[in-house]
Amino acid sequence: MSVMDSEAFKSELASVVSSLGFATSAVPASGFEDSDFRKKGRIKSEKKPPSKDNNNNHTNKDSQHGNENKNNNKKRINNDKFGKKPKPQPKPELQVDNNLWNTTPGKYRNMPKLSLVKASALAVWYVDAGELEDKVIGSDRKNKIAEFKNVNEWKSKVEKKKELGERLLAQYAQDYESSRGQSGDIKMLLTTLRSGTAADKISAFSVMIGDNPTANLRSLDALLGMVTAKVGKRHALAGLEALKELFVSSLLPDRKLKTLFQRPIDHIPDTKDGYSLLLFWYWEECLKQRYERYIAALEEASKDVLDILKDKALKTVYVLLKCKPEQERRLLAALVNKLGDPKNKVASNADYHLSKLLADHPNMKAVVIDEVDSFLFRPHLVLRAKYHAVNFLSQIRLSHRGDGPKVAKRLIDVYFALFKVLISEAGEGRTMNKKSEGHKEVSGTSKDKKEKDSSESHVEMDSRLLSALLTGVNRAFPFVSSDEADDVIQAHTPVLFQLVHSKNFNVGVQALMLLDKISAKNHIVSDRFYRALYAKLLLPAAMNSSKEELFIGLLLRAMKNDVNVKRIAAFSKRLLQVAIQQQPQYACGCLFLLSEVLKSKPTLW
Repeated sequence: MSVMDSEAFKSELASVVSSLGFATSAVPASGFEDSDFRKKGRIKSEKKPPSKDNNNNHTNKDSQHGNENKNNNKKRINNDKFGKKPKPQPKPELQVDNNLWNTTPGKYRNMPKLSLVKASALAVWYVDAGELEDKVIGSDRKNKIAEFKNVNEWKSKVEKKKELGERLLAQYAQDYESSRGQSGDIKMLLTTLRSGTAADKISAFSVMIGDNPTANLRSLDALLGMVTAKVGKRHALAGLEALKELFVSSLLPDRKLKTLFQRPIDHIPDTKDGYSLLLFWYWEECLKQRYERYIAALEEASKDVLDILKDKALKTVYVLLKCKPEQERRLLAALVNKLGDPKNKVASNADYHLSKLLADHPNMKAVVIDEVDSFLFRPHLVLRAKYHAVNFLSQIRLSHRGDGPKVAKRLIDVYFALFKVLISEAGEGRTMNKKSEGHKEVSGTSKDKKEKDSSESHVEMDSRLLSALLTGVNRAFPFVSSDEADDVIQAHTPVLFQLVHSKNFNVGVQALMLLDKISAKNHIVSDRFYRALYAKLLLPAAMNSSKEELFIGLLLRAMKNDVNVKRIAAFSKRLLQVAIQQQPQYACGCLFLLSEVLKSKPTLW
């Protein structure tokens, strides 16, 4: 096809297309044009009317999305809680007031000042107070005792004097601040209190209290706050030690503190010496209150879970008991109470401190024994605590001089009272066991039950406690006066014979030793004693226990002291029968015992 033919074909084709209404790029459009009717932008699909099923699906999906969002939020919270480390809390610091001497700010500022002793002239507060008492009231003791008829009127007078004493103390502290507080040493101490470490603050408080305790009552309160408040165990340890040194060295006198209620406040004149004396009396009452708070802190520290804090509290209680008489009853009760501590080490430390206390103050034996007696008979006290208490009592040193016989008699009464309580508890335990066994057992005769009961021992308790009790009785009985020994024998011999028949061989031997001492001291020969000793020879535990040497020695003494020759011969035969069945060393011991008996009793040949 030629070029002319192709051009003709194209023109014909374009005319056909245009006649049909289609436009071409080469030829101008003719016919229908739809470009004006076309919508511009994105073509949207038609929306269908929502059905019920679709609505339900949408709500379910929304609820699922909501639950997922909640779970995601919870996960985020948990991740924040466990993923992030907790921020460390700042350690508590000792707060120090800027004004240590202003005890009552603004209360007595506008009042006129009263004539007082100078704060810089104080030496030892209780020495100065004693001199002022002799000067103002007199040296007669009757004048130093408060006398009143109506208690309510006296209380109202005491309250008025307390207000005046508070005013005097505030004035005295201001005087100290204006005179002594401006020195370089005190300023350095104040700087240490504001910016120093805890140990430096404790030292600064101690120095200020030692300089003038009456004017530095706030410093004493700050040290007490360290011990009583929750500022850490380390601060409590340091505070206990610092306060102990202060109370022992400079604060407490060698007498018990008194309150204003016990003072003859009617005899105080309105003079300089009278106001100064009232100031010291009011300070003494404040000191008594602070010391009671300190004792309460010691009691709490002795119950702490830390052993080092318990040990520190026990040592402090012992030192205070040893050095000062103030609150001695409360301190002694706290120390005796630690005999029942669950840890044996703490209970042993309490035993040791009590023994040292009696070594330092022998006149306190009766007071300590009474306190231990009240401790022993507390309800629901465990046997371990009773053992520690009895072990301490058995170690008390006794003598024939002074109150020694009375103390020994008191100890024996305590021992046997505890014997009776333990025996009654053991009897109650046996009756309960019998009742429980009676419900369970169906077969069996009454004879069998009687044989079982007779074979059982009369006392069922801790053998260590019984041994400690008998050891204490053995140590205390020789110191009892001869006039009271007969009463002791008549009252307590039946209890000892009950202990002789105990299951534990060592307990029975110790009871027999005590009965032998009683009979030797009073020259009374008891057939019941020799019968019990004769029965002990056939027991298998006689030569296998830890008391076999004591048992052989008891046999030797009993056979030598016996007057009945036939009974000695019976003991000799029984001893030879037992020696045949025992070890060689025991047989040799029996033969040596018989040789000693034959030397003292030639009629046996």
